[in-house]
Amino acid sequence: MWEEYLLYITNKSLKYIFVHNLGNFDGYFIYKGLSEQVEPSSIGTIIDNQNKFITINMKTKFNKIKWLDSYRIFPVNLNQLCEVFNVEGKLSKYNPKFNSLNIFSEDTLFKEFKDYAVQDSVALLKALLKAQEIYLREFNIDITSIVSTSSLSLKIFRTHFLKVEIPILKGSTDKFIRRSYFGGGTDYYIGYGENLHYYDVNSLYPYSMMKPMPFKIIKYHNNLNIDLTVDTELFGFFEAQCYVPNNVRPMLSYKHQGKIIYPHGTWKGVYFTEEMKALLEYGYKFKILRGYEFSKIDLFNDYVYHFYNKKKTSTGASRFIAKMHLNQLYGIFGRKQDIIETVNVYNHDIEKYLVSRIVKTMILINNEKSCMLLQANLDNDILTKLNLDLDMNLNNSITFEVKSNVALAAAVTAYSRTHMLPFKMNGDVLYTDTDSIFTSKKLDDSLVGKDIGLMKDELNGIIIKEAYFLGIKQYGYYYLDNNNNIVEKSLFAGVPRDSLTFKEVKFIFEGDKIKKNIPLRFYKSFKDLSIKIKSDLEMILTRSNDKKLVNNQYIPININNLNQDNNTLYNKLKNKILKLLNYLKENIIINPFRGLGKMLIICIPFSVLIFVFVFLNINYK
Repeated sequence: MWEEYLLYITNKSLKYIFVHNLGNFDGYFIYKGLSEQVEPSSIGTIIDNQNKFITINMKTKFNKIKWLDSYRIFPVNLNQLCEVFNVEGKLSKYNPKFNSLNIFSEDTLFKEFKDYAVQDSVALLKALLKAQEIYLREFNIDITSIVSTSSLSLKIFRTHFLKVEIPILKGSTDKFIRRSYFGGGTDYYIGYGENLHYYDVNSLYPYSMMKPMPFKIIKYHNNLNIDLTVDTELFGFFEAQCYVPNNVRPMLSYKHQGKIIYPHGTWKGVYFTEEMKALLEYGYKFKILRGYEFSKIDLFNDYVYHFYNKKKTSTGASRFIAKMHLNQLYGIFGRKQDIIETVNVYNHDIEKYLVSRIVKTMILINNEKSCMLLQANLDNDILTKLNLDLDMNLNNSITFEVKSNVALAAAVTAYSRTHMLPFKMNGDVLYTDTDSIFTSKKLDDSLVGKDIGLMKDELNGIIIKEAYFLGIKQYGYYYLDNNNNIVEKSLFAGVPRDSLTFKEVKFIFEGDKIKKNIPLRFYKSFKDLSIKIKSDLEMILTRSNDKKLVNNQYIPININNLNQDNNTLYNKLKNKILKLLNYLKENIIINPFRGLGKMLIICIPFSVLIFVFVFLNINYK
């Protein structure tokens, strides 16, 4: 089958092939299938840090063929994409019988499958041709020249709206400022509520993009040791000693064991000055230690105004495009400097890469070939330490310039959290997401409207009768619609949206466990590029135990208590083991034939740590 596919696309002299969801599904089959057919040097891929295929590239005798992910550019399902661009979509639903290999022995079913697949492909082609026509006409941009919504947004911004050159930050500066790059604030404060309102901000991130942005570095300040005040003229990203009093709702992000929490207490962290200044009003205190001062610039205003006005006044494809580009530009500036380089090799050549490069992982293609994911642009401090500790000669043999500026992305998300502060600090708010709130009190009319930055009533005046909030992205509620029908809504990670009844949500809130059957789920293995189908799976749903619930109020975490717990011998060992395991997992696979002595130096004490940890764990429990 793969031989015939390769022959077909080669004879057609194709240059681009779009696949809807190449990154997270079809790429597994396409990359493995093609890699088995051609020389390693003829095939390549770009993979992101979530192990999703961005592009697949293949060289033939006559030309180069590139597979692109149309879902990565237009992140909606195929039916929605066809609806947006006003073309004929799917004519039939996917038949679960297509998942069985019996399809090849049943002529009628096989014909049905082929008709379904062809119609899907035709629908995608028609939608993309319409999209190509619009982007060429309005922006003079070819959608085959980009790989994602954010890269398309950046190309539009640079071509039509950018008037200055955006600086690219040095590696050490990027590393420092990246500590301040958090997402939107999501938290829960009250467990149960009645007669609630549900509000959402109009275009929160675009609104924040119109604030003054950090532009050029004025100065790096060291050993400042000054108290931050509202009048402080510093503008930029600074490490600070932070104090969050116990009598306010905690709103400052803190990363603890891989999770973002919002604690009380005292700690050091890197934050954007404008977010810290806004928090001073609520009793927070900051002692500025060191960091980067920036100049200011109004960078995105024209871009935001253009697409926001277009979104307000247009329909169909034009509105979809405007809304998409409003929300997708800022994130591309937060791209990490370290990237993954992929190399296809014969298995007998693997050793020379292991002894000279940082290998993130390897994908077994077959008994003869493998794909290696190599860490490029690795932090020089990490590289030096690895070479000293392991007596090896690991190097960044290839470096790539990543056009990003994390200061811009971090400023946008910080401004967004700042805009939400007055709403979240209100004791009437039970739950908050990045740009939305559930509150027991109706907002003042001056805060609600259609303009950018104002709130809109998500239920158009309808009141939520009852709601339970169980944790981050865990809640359920019901209301009566205009026809007096009961409408139940739920959100719970791991199961489809609205698949839990309000009664089930209540059971979970009260401490019970709910079993939910998942009829069909795809399990993907990036290690060998395989996808398996499992059916009738059972999932156990329980309430989050991150925060204690006392008298219907969730008690905020106190970072001082966490640090105190982490200072016990048990937790010190636990944290060291977790850090080492994560470090080895994320950064290096070591050639067992080289530096064996150094490996033993690491492994022997590591084994002792494990033994002591297990012993303490038994007694600690």
